[in-house]
Amino acid sequence: MDNPVTRRTVRSALHPRNILLMLTSIGAFVAAVFGIAASVVAWPVALIGGFAALCGWGISMVAEIFRADSDYVKGDARSSFNARERRQKLRDVEGQLDEVVKAAQARRLKISPDFQQRRMQLRRLMELEHQIATNLTQTEGTISVLPNDIQDEVSQFVDRAIDLSFLRTSMLRAFVRTNESALKEELRTTQQRVERTTGPAKADIELLYSAKEEQLAAFRRLRNDLVGTEAQLDAIEAFLQTITYGQSLTVGSVRQQMIRLKTKIEARRQSAEEVQRLVNGLER
Repeated sequence: MDNPVTRRTVRSALHPRNILLMLTSIGAFVAAVFGIAASVVAWPVALIGGFAALCGWGISMVAEIFRADSDYVKGDARSSFNARERRQKLRDVEGQLDEVVKAAQARRLKISPDFQQRRMQLRRLMELEHQIATNLTQTEGTISVLPNDIQDEVSQFVDRAIDLSFLRTSMLRAFVRTNESALKEELRTTQQRVERTTGPAKADIELLYSAKEEQLAAFRRLRNDLVGTEAQLDAIEAFLQTITYGQSLTVGSVRQQMIRLKTKIEARRQSAEEVQRLVNGLER
């Protein structure tokens, strides 16, 4: 089945249109034979109809065999690729990033060069996805056709990148609002209040101290999650660049890279609810 001609021949033979034409041809020939045996005058019509259906079947078979394999991407956009939906997601992510920048500027925080570069990362990923889905034959890479399962995984990787981008934006918003030094100072101040307070009020201050401890732990957890999230985005981008521009590649080597990347992402998958819980912990 690795032979594309064999695969397309089988696909063509099993196509409902071709099956119908073959059954029509057989039925017409059977009717013609019985018509001749029974001396029915209309048997020539059945015979002509049988030959017509057989010719139609042959033409349809050849056309289907030479048609671009539906399991490969060769320059026509796949139905699973929704450019409008992708553009909307991109606008949403970039809009949220703009809000993060404005909040940082309002607090007079310095925007790092890494942030500026990553600000366009999702756009780059979507451009790579579009190129792979619609124009892979025109790229500099050695792969011009892509199996259906890998193409589907590309779309799923970009879906994952969109989710990761939203999660990353939520983390950045939290980091703009506070920092580890401020949280440590709040924790130290609260600890001093616990030491000075006596009586029933001390229990309330101790609860506040526990909340401050949770905020600091949440901040550190989010900081680690941000590093992991950005690493996943980088890995997805590197994989799509490999498909698009990689040299001396085979479909087999790409599939191996795909499996490793998928395993890595699944091992570090984190729900949006968990990230939001940590973000909310910093906002208390």
